Amino acid sequence: MRTSFHPHLVNDPFGDPALYVDFLFQKRALLFDLGDIRALPPKKLLRISHVFVSHAHMDHFMGFDWLLRICLGRDRAMHLFGPPGFLGQVEHKLAAYTWNLVHNYDTDFTLHVTEIEPGVRRQRATFRCLSAFQREGDTEIEPPSEVLVDEDGFLVRTSLLDHRTPCLAFAL
Repeated sequence: MRTSFHPHLVNDPFGDPALYVDFLFQKRALLFDLGDIRALPPKKLLRISHVFVSHAHMDHFMGFDWLLRICLGRDRAMHLFGPPGFLGQVEHKLAAYTWNLVHNYDTDFTLHVTEIEPGVRRQRATFRCLSAFQREGDTEIEPPSEVLVDEDGFLVRTSLLDHRTPCLAFAL
């Protein structure tokens, strides 16, 4: 049986963590962790539909700003998943910028962000470009499960680890 994925590390094994998983025969990809992703050309970054962040240490999350920069002005949505505290961390990163010119965009790049505490709770909020990335639509998802995404052709599960901070492990 042939695989439908083509995974590769964005950086060498000692660089910032980021695993790019390209879907063969489709124009989409997944990203596991958001370390330094500048080695990925914009064409590849724009294929990403889902991002899974294990924890928000700098070496796992610093690529968020670059990904955001490449996606601004695009009419698309992206799903991000992270550990407890993740919604606030994304919200604070977005609040660090001035968004007074977003009305000039014809498109509404949207982030659907889910914070996961396996077996306890899962909370989701949306951040839209044309709303200056203000947090909207907080919802709690019940019941929480280890399955994060179950779409045609792939499934992603998670489990909570301890890394002196809550840390998620992912299985594709």
